[in-house]
Amino acid sequence: MDAIFIKAGGYIFIITVAYILKKIGLFGDRDQQTVMKLIMNVTLPAAVVSGFSHFQKDPSLILITVLGLAMNLIMIGIGYLMALKKGKEEKAFNIINYSGYNIGTFAMPYLQSFLGDMGILVACLFDAGNAIMCTGVTYAIASQIIGKENASCKNFLKRIFSSVPFDTYVIMLAFYFMNFKFPEAVYNIASIIGNANPFLAMFMIGLSFEVVFEKDILKQVGTTLIIRYLIASVVAYAFYKYLPFGIEIRKILALIVFAPMSALNIINSIRCNGDKEKSGLINSLSILISLIIMTGFIISWNF
Repeated sequence: MDAIFIKAGGYIFIITVAYILKKIGLFGDRDQQTVMKLIMNVTLPAAVVSGFSHFQKDPSLILITVLGLAMNLIMIGIGYLMALKKGKEEKAFNIINYSGYNIGTFAMPYLQSFLGDMGILVACLFDAGNAIMCTGVTYAIASQIIGKENASCKNFLKRIFSSVPFDTYVIMLAFYFMNFKFPEAVYNIASIIGNANPFLAMFMIGLSFEVVFEKDILKQVGTTLIIRYLIASVVAYAFYKYLPFGIEIRKILALIVFAPMSALNIINSIRCNGDKEKSGLINSLSILISLIIMTGFIISWNF
């Protein structure tokens, strides 16, 4: 149990350090853009490649990937409905910040510590569907809402496939279904680069974080988090009770839906000219909430 608190404490420490360094002027907006580019174009794609190194094809588990994609679509729909009577910018912000799950840099280390290979496999499969949305589709939908480009199928697909992590996931999934494997050296090199991704993702959150006291913003942040975790509670119960898998996999999936917001939400908010401070606050608070909930489940289920 010490390992889980040390790991979670490490994430919070990185966020705090980045926030302090920003406040004393050592890092600024340009540095934030640099970190964002490193995540999107270097460390996250490498982490995706590395994550597929131990995949063993199991057709019965493909449903888990569909669940990861479906949960994002559900949360996108809820986010849009919550801003139905508001402007395009608010709709786009909700679409991005109601959806997305931080699996690779948060949920997966938890599951790996307590559940071993099965935890990694289930998390990776869920993250495959989740990441297809986070790394390309969600941003493409939001950018169409705010009218960054003319709404057309061509522009929508162009926006999706302009994302390096999305392209990497699509390629790696195709290789997965074809039972294609790279030489082990490729995965080892990708792992070295990808290991920097959790640090950079948490550092990005810290650079985006702001202490906010404005009543309207706090209300919006609170509403987002309450809805997010209420939906997670309902879905976790449904997954645990009704999915056609063994009890171990059902427990893992019930845990996964309580994962915090994806760190890519902040990046996508910036790309859509959204409020990065508000997105950073939502993201940071979701990490604390998920830490408490997931730890409680792990303790109660005696993993």
